[in-house]
Amino acid sequence: MNGSGPRTEWEPVPGPQDLHVHTTMSDGDLPLHRVVEIARERGVTLGIADHISTRNTARFVATEQALASYLDALEKFPVFRAGEFCWCDPLWDRLPEELRARFDYRVGSNHGFWLPDGSMASPWWKTLPAPWDERPEEFMDIMVHNLCDLVRTMSVEIVAHATLTPPALLELEPDVTAWWSGEREDRFVDAVVESGIAIEISNRYHLPHDRLLRKAKEAGARFSLGSDGHTEEQVARLDWAVDAARRAGITNADLFVPEQARI
Repeated sequence: MNGSGPRTEWEPVPGPQDLHVHTTMSDGDLPLHRVVEIARERGVTLGIADHISTRNTARFVATEQALASYLDALEKFPVFRAGEFCWCDPLWDRLPEELRARFDYRVGSNHGFWLPDGSMASPWWKTLPAPWDERPEEFMDIMVHNLCDLVRTMSVEIVAHATLTPPALLELEPDVTAWWSGEREDRFVDAVVESGIAIEISNRYHLPHDRLLRKAKEAGARFSLGSDGHTEEQVARLDWAVDAARRAGITNADLFVPEQARI
């Protein structure tokens, strides 16, 4: 399948919008044309948000030239033009305006966060190194502080898989709401509402948890649905995300809509 002409000629299909999808232009399993075919079969409008970061120059879109080529490719298909930027990589803050203007929206993600000594921690850590193995609550506070800084600082419209909690912490206490205490939830929700950034409801990671979603909804936050799809099974699959939104009372009126953002 080839592109469907200039992207200005297409309209999003009625129904759900999956605003976080990856292709082989970063670390996805499928080429762009196949991702578009799958989404069409499943009745879902896509936003392609491949990784744009210097953290993995072999697999990610890591230079301005590569980014221009990436956006050129997206313009040939009926998809929203997006990208997933890393909080821990300064590339998001160095883009020239002519490249920024070509996005329909941008996604910010916590793929790594800063510790007080200047080193970097990961939300995927399976074990906590010293001294954090004896100070897990402080470690969690540092992660939440980074998330609040992310949404207040990054020039993005969506924060992805924001409440991802390190497996090392869940090994100590599997109840995610114990780590995401009411006070930590309040801090994050306040930052999100203040910034106007949408909270992604992640089909891949099954988060955020219901209590935080309800609190964010009551506070007037915006939301988006994202598969974070890398595989054929994941792309344009939003069942869990849609159900989570319904449980929290989130409606279409609460969702970030890329085409409205361009107006």
